Amino acid sequence: MAKAIQNNTISTVDDSDVDVELKRPESLFSTNVNLIPMPSAVQVSRLFYGARFFNQALPLKEGEAALVQNARSDGKSFDYEAGKRSGAFRSKLDGVVTKVTPKLITITDKEGKKHNKHLYHRFKFNRKTSITQTPLVTEGAQVRKGDLLTKSNFTDDSGDLAMGRNATIALVPFKGHSMDDAVVISSAFAKALTSQHTYNHDHELREDEKMGKAHYTSLFPKEFTKKQLDTLTEDGVPTVGTVLRKDDPILLATGARRINSTSAQTGRLSKALAQTRNSLAEVWTHEDPGTVTHVAKTPKGWNIVVESESPAHEGDKIVLRAGQKGIISKILEDKDMPRTREGKSIEVLLNPLGIPSRVNNELIYELALGKAARKRGKKSIVAPFTKKGTSWKDFVTGELKDAGVEEKEELYDPKLDAYLENPVTVGVGHILKLHHVVEGKLTQRSTGAYDVDQQPLKGGADAAQAKRLSGLDTAALMSSSAYHNIREGATLRGQQNDEYWRTLRAGHSPAPPGRPFVWDKFRALLTGAGLHTNENKKTGELQISPLTDRHLQEHGPIKVESGDLVDARTLQPIQGGLFDEGLVGSNKWGYIELPEHVPNPAFEGNIAKLLGITQKDLELILAGEKEIPDNIKKKLGVANY
Repeated sequence: MAKAIQNNTISTVDDSDVDVELKRPESLFSTNVNLIPMPSAVQVSRLFYGARFFNQALPLKEGEAALVQNARSDGKSFDYEAGKRSGAFRSKLDGVVTKVTPKLITITDKEGKKHNKHLYHRFKFNRKTSITQTPLVTEGAQVRKGDLLTKSNFTDDSGDLAMGRNATIALVPFKGHSMDDAVVISSAFAKALTSQHTYNHDHELREDEKMGKAHYTSLFPKEFTKKQLDTLTEDGVPTVGTVLRKDDPILLATGARRINSTSAQTGRLSKALAQTRNSLAEVWTHEDPGTVTHVAKTPKGWNIVVESESPAHEGDKIVLRAGQKGIISKILEDKDMPRTREGKSIEVLLNPLGIPSRVNNELIYELALGKAARKRGKKSIVAPFTKKGTSWKDFVTGELKDAGVEEKEELYDPKLDAYLENPVTVGVGHILKLHHVVEGKLTQRSTGAYDVDQQPLKGGADAAQAKRLSGLDTAALMSSSAYHNIREGATLRGQQNDEYWRTLRAGHSPAPPGRPFVWDKFRALLTGAGLHTNENKKTGELQISPLTDRHLQEHGPIKVESGDLVDARTLQPIQGGLFDEGLVGSNKWGYIELPEHVPNPAFEGNIAKLLGITQKDLELILAGEKEIPDNIKKKLGVANY
């Protein structure tokens, strides 16, 4: 008899019923799950949640291999195995290194045969990153089978996966800044989390698009400064090595301006016609500078690659491997961070309440084992499961004792000039920085595609990026009386507020946004339909009544002689028409004099009731298909009409 998984449940079956036998329990897990140390100490749902972090982590400029690693059955770690898949390459034969370049290593065996290993060099991935393999050998070096030849920006010099940093972490609340998922870090650790980014700008030219610096500046001479334009070639693209700073141009292009009935420019068509092309320039929108590493003309346009390095910022997302996520809420100067009695500055402050809420004992164990490993000066490779009859607590306590360190320490707060009342857990944990950086969160709410109502486009295309609240979202918020959240969704996330987000990114406090553009447009549409709107300033209610000649005269309307728009051949406004700038250039209100007085359509229902006739009869009378009844003529004093 054997324990087996049958029909998605663990049960006891006959040996003859077993189809597949796994020699080790870790064979049930994916590579990502096996990268989490002590997986049996992590809640199952949290374990699989943490496994996704490795796909989202950014490579760091100076990454470190984790001090605590999950062991394989052969004694090596899964970090070693992941390193082999992440750019750490070991020699497959004995020989002599006869050639080394950034893209190639050649080894000649004892028989004189050359073996080439082509290396990845700035090979782009589809999400913000790229891989570069760095040779660790020089020409003339003797190598044996299994010797490490290369590392990458995802591994360390020993070939282990190295995507994070080993941080000194204290589990202690810190003046409200570490509430819930909030994390406080030191300025030195923020620099240690400097990540490498790769941005691909692939511009495909359409038939109506044109490129070139001279062409662009002839149409938009004030869009960029001379200093910015000097970084570009005559083709309107930068050269390799150009350093880009925020708002610098990456590519200069223009496209034909399309004017139609839905264009946002229709209301000021004469001004739109003065410029027949749109600017399609791409600019560097990131706060940190970037360096152009690749420029190539493609059959359909241009491809430009820019690499950048960015330290951690407040609002960035950082995690520990076992599913412990957090958002950097505050970056403190090193001198203001709590420190141990020995003077060791804490790098990360976590709220201890995040451990029981996530059922995540592994975090405490990792901090303790990391502390012991740092004291010993070597990595701690730990089996994924404890031995029968033992517990993780017993194992970790023994490791701390062997290393001569304690789990808890006294902390000194420089701001208070005093030690905290009670000792707290202090250890070493492996921190990953995810691609959910704060810069992207602000950018997605400030730029992108908007419709003619200045509202975010629907769907995932053209940077719609979840700025729009759906009907279900709104209903859920209303059911919880979250009216302030709904207001924020309508005025901040739900409309174009470029100036608001620019001010916020600059570090200033932006003024509250005004009412949405679509609200003003709605009132204008009502006015165009012959309705007068009046907003009650106290209650916010909108009172609607029919528009009268008196209301119209308040706007000083101009008499329009013709209902014509533009000449179809030249697209020039027709003189005396609706877009004649001589008439409507300074006043959007106008009127056309009718040969006869007619009731405002918005009054027709009230007129019918006052006259005691049906709506249909009134429509027939107005259309001249029915005579006004004599009794009504008498009431109106038009008996002879």
